Amino acid sequence: TEEQITAEKAWYNTEKVWLVHKDGFSLATLLKTEAGSLPEGKVKIRLESDGSLLDVDEDDVEKANPPLFDRVEDLASLQYLNESSVMHSLRQRYGGNLVHTHAGPNMVVINPISAPSMYSEKVMQMFKGCRREDTAPHIYSMAQAAYRNLLTTRQDQSIVLLGKSGSGKTTNCQHIIQYLVTIAGSTNKTFSTEKWQAVYTALEAFGNASTCMNGNASRFSHIVSLDFDQAGLVTSASIQTMLLEKMRVTRRPEGESTFNVFYYLMAGVDSSL
Repeated sequence: TEEQITAEKAWYNTEKVWLVHKDGFSLATLLKTEAGSLPEGKVKIRLESDGSLLDVDEDDVEKANPPLFDRVEDLASLQYLNESSVMHSLRQRYGGNLVHTHAGPNMVVINPISAPSMYSEKVMQMFKGCRREDTAPHIYSMAQAAYRNLLTTRQDQSIVLLGKSGSGKTTNCQHIIQYLVTIAGSTNKTFSTEKWQAVYTALEAFGNASTCMNGNASRFSHIVSLDFDQAGLVTSASIQTMLLEKMRVTRRPEGESTFNVFYYLMAGVDSSL
């Protein structure tokens, strides 16, 4: 629109920057000053929030991107790639319920906490057979890309989920498996999402606990493997567990729980006991 074009022109006529401080980052305008008017290593800025003028260290200032990049789908395409700009774009996307963002060949997923409608079989069908560049960022597009590469290259594919406790690694692992099983199908229904959910329910009971970071945190690591036949159907699945936090059985951290299974047992005990 004309308003957007006008805003873009106004942006380029001024040098917008992020002032990095202990509470985060704030948008500001970098002001031109006469040579020698400021100590070496200092720059003058005007904060957009209240118009105040500040002399700050140049190392505390990072270039800001035009509004066009506020909700960019791939962080690698930012004109100025720095921490403040990345965080700003992620925050803008999250505010628009866009929790998935490409970062080059990787993907950043912000845990939406709830289970929104973006994860459903109807949405899965929208990504079936598509190339990554033809779809919006989504955990399903990552799964589809791996499946497509599997069929075209006939080579093993891996998706590694990284993040702190409560970031949604386990949940996204389930989304990936549900997508692959739903889209690829299984030979003679050898493997299904229902079977996977049943297996993981048992693993969750013996391996999950409440922590200060997550009400139902996985206290073990696992590798899930799916085997496919020449036609691209799932033929079998396996899960390898490791690094179980065994010490939690006898020495649980203060304010946290032991494994869920013990509470399930207590809940099922006859009240007379």
